[in-house]
Amino acid sequence: MSSPAPAAKPIAEILLTRGEPLSADQLLQYAPFADIPRASLEKFPGAVVLRKFTRGEIICREGEYGSTAFYISKGRVEVYLAAPLAHVKARKDEHLFARGLRRWFRKFSTFMAGDREDPRDTARRTKVIPIDAPVDLDMHRPIAEMGVGDLFGEMTCLNFYPRSATVRALEDCEMLEMIRPTLTLLQKRSKAFKEKLDQGYRQRAVRTHLRGLPLFEELPDAKIEELAAKVELLSYEPGQVILKQGDPADAAFLVRLGFVKVSQAFPGGEMVMRYLHRGDYFGAAGILSSGVRAATCLAADHVELVRIPREDILALMEASPRVHQEFHKDLERVQTSTGQAFVSPSTLPLDDLLERGLMQAQNLLLIDLESCTRCDDCVRACADSHDGVTRLVREGIRFDKYLVATSCRSCADPLCLIGCPVGSIHRQDSMEIVIEDWCIGCGLCAKQCPYGNINMHPVTTTEDVPGEPGWQQPVVKSKAVTCDLCSGMEEPSCVYACPHSSAMRVDPQEFFISRSTPPA
Repeated sequence: MSSPAPAAKPIAEILLTRGEPLSADQLLQYAPFADIPRASLEKFPGAVVLRKFTRGEIICREGEYGSTAFYISKGRVEVYLAAPLAHVKARKDEHLFARGLRRWFRKFSTFMAGDREDPRDTARRTKVIPIDAPVDLDMHRPIAEMGVGDLFGEMTCLNFYPRSATVRALEDCEMLEMIRPTLTLLQKRSKAFKEKLDQGYRQRAVRTHLRGLPLFEELPDAKIEELAAKVELLSYEPGQVILKQGDPADAAFLVRLGFVKVSQAFPGGEMVMRYLHRGDYFGAAGILSSGVRAATCLAADHVELVRIPREDILALMEASPRVHQEFHKDLERVQTSTGQAFVSPSTLPLDDLLERGLMQAQNLLLIDLESCTRCDDCVRACADSHDGVTRLVREGIRFDKYLVATSCRSCADPLCLIGCPVGSIHRQDSMEIVIEDWCIGCGLCAKQCPYGNINMHPVTTTEDVPGEPGWQQPVVKSKAVTCDLCSGMEEPSCVYACPHSSAMRVDPQEFFISRSTPPA
């Protein structure tokens, strides 16, 4: 008879092995804990340890899973992305002429269909990469510094997300590493700590976030300073409703921390429009249109928001033609995405669709097995359009005579969007899922996709050789890839390339219902 498995160690006990545990009396000597009752601190013995790092030592690495936050009490650190900011490229031995010819035909077809802006071009103009720290990283040089009084790793600690960046000591450092109960205690019981975080956010990040929004980028510095001083900072717990569809639109919001779920109710159910993350904003469209909320916004995890009152929004619009123009563009975007959302009525054959997980899908790649010759042109065309890495696999479940290929389904509630530590995966207004170049390869989105439609592919980069200043070595890292519906092209490459019209992109609820309903 086998012996029982050893019980897992508590997180606090694991922390004890990595630093010096601090007693309640010792914690009270540090500014963040000064106004917390001793009895509250004594409830979590060993929940905070003093960590010491020497110059050049790595404190945490991007993509690693963690459960703690760090408060810097001494020294300076640099925070950066080690993953390359680039597309995934495959190692293929295909003849370059044939590959280039197919790509030329693809570009020529797109040109003949009309000049369209690639949504990725808009994303590349993003100035900053949001990370789990009081600073953001510049897209062109993703590196920044933090110092005494800064707290990083909040979202990792509160929601057990992967680390969003690599942090390295610039000099000998000391910091307090804490687990979730202690961080929550600080946020709720320490007014001084909360005020310091809010003040630091107002002084640095809120200005960066406001300036990073297209509608505010041309505002004079004085206006940005005035707005940053007036905004209200709010916190929400997981599952808490931020605003409801149909409520009066009295403010706009900027996401400071966490993920906000935006959904709309329709006669047949609910459509999740998007998940917003740090640096995104929402709520302005309702102010400009009917004066009521067009969607419900819910805290998907621990969320902190910047609230900008309606009167300030209207004053900015009156003072700046650019703000007026950009807000109306946002209104058009919301109205467009709302018009494309569709939930079928409850008369659908739900049993079959639910059993196969198709009710969540908004856009399926189907292959008609009666006409498909298994030539694999669809797979090759996908690879040619995405730097040699195909986004589909000609395998999957079968529904009637159709194969549901392994490719992104544009789910009604895309779970893959929740938790990306750098906000590199998002949904376009036209419903396709896009993964941007700054993906750090943590794999969280791939793990959360219920259908296996996000894959990790290798990229080769270089990094410093430990203990050998000036020397670098090649390192293979991973990046996530998924079908983006060939954004900016007339139709998906896999559909376009199929010689027998066997491959098709469809709304499953409309497609299968129209075939199962007898004519009147």
